[in-house]
Amino acid sequence: MPETLKMRGKWSLPEAVRRAAARLSPDSLLSRLILIFSGGFFAILVLTTIYAGESRHFYFMRGLMADRARSMAETAVLLDACSPEIRFVLREQLNTKGFKVYFSTLPPVISGDVEDTREASELMETMLNRSLSRLYDGPRRPHEHGAKREIPRRAALMVNELNLPSPMEAFYESVRGYVAPPPRKNHSSVYRATAVVPLHDGTWLIIEDSSPGYPPMPAFPLTGIIAIELFFVGISLIAFFLCVQPLRRLARAADSFGRDIPGTPPVDERGPTEVREAAQAFNRMQRSIREFLEERERTLAAVSHDLRTPLTRMRLRVEQLDESQRIPLQKDIGELQQLMDTTIDLARSNTEPEAQVDVASLLETLVEDRQDMGLDISLEERLQNRDELCSIAPLKARPQSLKRCLANLMDNGLRYGGHVVVDVKDAPDLLTVTIADSGPGIPEADLEKVFEPFFRIEPSRNRSTGGTGLGLSIARNMARLHGGNVKLSNRPEGGLLAVATFRRS
Repeated sequence: MPETLKMRGKWSLPEAVRRAAARLSPDSLLSRLILIFSGGFFAILVLTTIYAGESRHFYFMRGLMADRARSMAETAVLLDACSPEIRFVLREQLNTKGFKVYFSTLPPVISGDVEDTREASELMETMLNRSLSRLYDGPRRPHEHGAKREIPRRAALMVNELNLPSPMEAFYESVRGYVAPPPRKNHSSVYRATAVVPLHDGTWLIIEDSSPGYPPMPAFPLTGIIAIELFFVGISLIAFFLCVQPLRRLARAADSFGRDIPGTPPVDERGPTEVREAAQAFNRMQRSIREFLEERERTLAAVSHDLRTPLTRMRLRVEQLDESQRIPLQKDIGELQQLMDTTIDLARSNTEPEAQVDVASLLETLVEDRQDMGLDISLEERLQNRDELCSIAPLKARPQSLKRCLANLMDNGLRYGGHVVVDVKDAPDLLTVTIADSGPGIPEADLEKVFEPFFRIEPSRNRSTGGTGLGLSIARNMARLHGGNVKLSNRPEGGLLAVATFRRS
């Protein structure tokens, strides 16, 4: 027996892992709530970041172009105010690595691939002309504040290259960066533009501007989004666990109440208002069911007591009859007594308290009692080994209900099958008892019908063999009280196989 308990102890950790996995499986309410809220929150984070990236991209590009357009306008105004001789001297001073100034006596033509940079070219050209207007015409006078003023088009500008990634491109680059290192990009510049500004003396100023050292766009904050999402999942796990836990507590209480009506304590009425109301409703239901069962038991006990007296008088009067009349009446009185006792036992089974039952001793007693009566019943060959039989762990159950369930199945097999073999399979969470007989079996269509109260099969199961038609119904009802079931099937070699299962708490 200690070896059995040791074996059962090994299942504690896998059982805990299995229950944790069941709680987080897609079928559980906890996992579904976490998936829905976490997925929605992640989508909101991504969409919000992309939207913010769109705004950031616009203002970043606008700031870049405004700064470069102002530099071009200031250069043009400075050179326009100088004589041609000084212009050439200043040009050498103004030319840098990314900023080149040229002069032309003929109107230059600027061209390029304008399709990709049309919007940027128009925006920067407007900024350049606005800066030129402010520098040439002076600041807007107070009375013109807020009034629309036409900006004269003095200069033409074309953006030839713009290497600012869009928000979606930044997002894809960030995602790819987690899978493989992003390829190196050798852009000649962040942007490159050509501007043409006419000077007052008829000279055309050509400015080629590029910004190889301008700060690049910030990367898409995918790492931050993942960190925030993980934090939200952790908070959701705690919050939803606290919400779902009362439901689990209520489910365990309902399951325990179904298996042990008198021994199940009331549910703790604490928590949020809705949880307290559900617990109070469940406790009221418990009290109502207990009162109903107690009332039913008292009623059946009173009926049983009242029926025993007339049945006893009937037996005494029947004894005075001659044998031809006495035997049929005694048989009818016996069937009536058996039916009454069976019905009372069925009603009382729900209120029996649970206890630890030695399954090995119970099976041994049931089999030996029937063997003493000359019936052909035995344990499976391997269970005839004492050590093997004693290795069956005790079962927490209703002792009389468990005994009645197994006895009914054994008697049913002996009554209709003649020879019966009893076997047991013990598992950490389930005890299985199989009872195989050598009878004619049952038609497949009637394998479930035989569990209906008072249902009997004819002619294969003749009424003259006895029985009330409640044996299998009682057996299944008592097995289900223990979280199990009773199922019947026909054996290939002939006979009926009854499998009774009982869940271990």
